[in-house]
Amino acid sequence: MSAATARPQSRPEVFTRKASGLVRVMSPYSAFVYNILTMGIIFPWVFLVSPTAFPGGNITLGILICTLVQIPIAFASVWLSTALPRSGGDYVFQSRVFGGRVGFPVVLSGLVVWTLVWTALSGWLVAVLGLAPLFLGLGHVFKSAALISAGIWATTPTGLFIISTLNAALGVTLLVAGFSKYVKFQHVMWIGTLVGFAATLLVLFTTSGADFAAKLNLFAASVGESPTFYQDALAAAQAAGVDTAPKFSWLLTLLIAPVAWQSLQWSNYSAQQNGEIKDARSFKNQTFVMVGSLLATGALLALLSLGLQNAAGAEGQVVASYGFWYVDPTAKIADTIILAPSMLAVAVSNNPLLILLIGLGFTLNAFQIICNCYIGMTRILVAMSLDRLLPEWVSRVHERLHTPVNAHVLYFALSIPIFLFYSYYYSAFTTFTLGVTFGCGYAFALTALAGAFLPFRAKALYEASPGARFKVNGWLGLLLMAVGLVTFVWATWSMAVVFATQPLLLWLVRLLAVAGAAWVVYALREHLPKWAGGEQMPWLTAVGVLGAGFALAMVAAFLLKPEYFVLGIWTGLDTLQSGAPGSLRAGLYELRAQLLAFGVILLAIVFYFVAKATQRSKGINVDFAFKEIPPE
Repeated sequence: MSAATARPQSRPEVFTRKASGLVRVMSPYSAFVYNILTMGIIFPWVFLVSPTAFPGGNITLGILICTLVQIPIAFASVWLSTALPRSGGDYVFQSRVFGGRVGFPVVLSGLVVWTLVWTALSGWLVAVLGLAPLFLGLGHVFKSAALISAGIWATTPTGLFIISTLNAALGVTLLVAGFSKYVKFQHVMWIGTLVGFAATLLVLFTTSGADFAAKLNLFAASVGESPTFYQDALAAAQAAGVDTAPKFSWLLTLLIAPVAWQSLQWSNYSAQQNGEIKDARSFKNQTFVMVGSLLATGALLALLSLGLQNAAGAEGQVVASYGFWYVDPTAKIADTIILAPSMLAVAVSNNPLLILLIGLGFTLNAFQIICNCYIGMTRILVAMSLDRLLPEWVSRVHERLHTPVNAHVLYFALSIPIFLFYSYYYSAFTTFTLGVTFGCGYAFALTALAGAFLPFRAKALYEASPGARFKVNGWLGLLLMAVGLVTFVWATWSMAVVFATQPLLLWLVRLLAVAGAAWVVYALREHLPKWAGGEQMPWLTAVGVLGAGFALAMVAAFLLKPEYFVLGIWTGLDTLQSGAPGSLRAGLYELRAQLLAFGVILLAIVFYFVAKATQRSKGINVDFAFKEIPPE
């Protein structure tokens, strides 16, 4: 008898330890609030992009459509969170369903790397949406040159870098002190944000559209701009060909939804710290946390849109949007400060208390962004380290504080260079801001798809979860799946025309979309006949495919639609083919965003296989980890 059969084989311990060290200190209500603040009711993109990029689109309807589209994506994470209530969220979900070779590269590239841009954005939001309006508004009311200078300084490269660094340092200090400390301070941020948001709505809904231009001109003149600022910006927009009195368009309204997704896609972000949320296995609680926060945020953003429509009208919103979208200093304060909702509210208000509340409220929500970046990404890093794909020291948790100090310090250090780029090379680097939606978008899409396959690829895990009892009629489930897959294929197929001058790429993209949808159908082929015969199917599979299809359609929009900036601009291919002197260098530079996005994915794949090979050389097969639930 051989040695292999003479004695039983023992599986080596694949996790770095048997307990994560994290403790459950966040209530479901705090997680609900956390998601709302993470989605950012202060995020200005849908208001800064849409009026100019999609004139004729209704922003309020676009936000509500996006909210509906996000519901199945959020529900997929609800089911997954109750089945796998562990910190690491998207990484844990994907690696336990698709394996590490999918989960690790997708989450590392899409979330961990791209969220570094969000850390810099947090400092930018503090400066541009919080402190600048605060100081400029008070300077306008009190006629203080010092306050006005402070507001302008906050948006200079040096000001942005200092504010971003201090913002991050305060955030990491708070988090290293213990997650429970953050949970307590979050109540302050929540109340301050709500009060500031309410003050913004009060100003916007009590401002007459007839007075908007005059008030904006008065504010602009007091901070050193032209006394005809509104008219100058409007003339510049019209000269650039922007339609300042557009007719309503359903198509353009639909195209606003991906911009709103920049905020609403984060409705399931609390999943990253599932291991620190009390009763995270409760389906009711997770629905409240993820779907409830989504509906609340969608409603608040829609309300803000109505407020802007009341105060500024369609023309005024174009004026506010034009400076950002066309990068024209004519429509910016001090040539650099964009007319975000907080700035517009401050500009048309003469009440110092309201200005103070708006400035502080938006600053607090902006500060929470750096906190949620560090919280979510460090939990993913800890989960990856527990699976032995990152060094063991990354997952160490302080015994008394119950916080991953090493992971926090690591991610803070990685974010510093991004602050430099975002502050001193803003005009070139800010274009990557919307690229975050692409990167995080494909990670969230794969999570929804992981939900769809959980009942079959991790059957025992799924059947033991509280969501397993929810079934849907096979016909209805297949219809929902078809809607998701058709939406993805149709969106990708139609937007592939960006490669009209590159027919090979045009059809390659279209065929890849069809192949992706076909793979989903093929992978579920054993179950389709039963469902078609009316047998019940898991609700999770239906909403998972539906949500993944919607999410991938959004991702395709950011990759193929020039109106979404950066990744959708493929003119560099034409430059490369022109053959003109210097075309190679110029073309590659124009394609830098695409090269970065796909380069990060490639590096993440290489990183995974190197890490796996390193552990194998020590006699450890990390694949075993993906077959088990991570440590509590």
